[in-house]
Amino acid sequence: MASLQELSDRAAIADLLHAYCRCCDLNDPDGIAACFTEDCVADYGPGVGPPASGRATRRAEAARDLQLFDATSHHLSNIVVEFETADRARVQSVLYAWHRPRTGDADWHLHAQYDDVMVRAGAGWLIAERRLLVAGTVGFPDWEWLPIGRA
Repeated sequence: MASLQELSDRAAIADLLHAYCRCCDLNDPDGIAACFTEDCVADYGPGVGPPASGRATRRAEAARDLQLFDATSHHLSNIVVEFETADRARVQSVLYAWHRPRTGDADWHLHAQYDDVMVRAGAGWLIAERRLLVAGTVGFPDWEWLPIGRA
């Protein structure tokens, strides 16, 4: 049976994932960066760029990427948390994200999964490692993605 601390940690991790999505939709690069550790590594796939290291780089990339869109709407579900230690967890979550490009082109749709390592940092949890694994896209340019690994 899960302890009260584990249940609290699971809720805090889910809140962090939802805060990240909310910051994306509000075009808030500072808020996005605040979801990551100072020494984070984030890999959104080769079509987006090489893996990025550091909170400041994550902030800069978020600012660059979100400027492509008039609006986005990120929907997160199926959060699975596996604790490696009391202060470290592997987390997978399923993502659907709608994007309205500033160019006026047709909307973009992303069906993917976040594969994260979360760590307890001070009073809360932060993303230390992130990989975006893609099941499929509609409307996106012909970018190369990390595959979701479907058998």
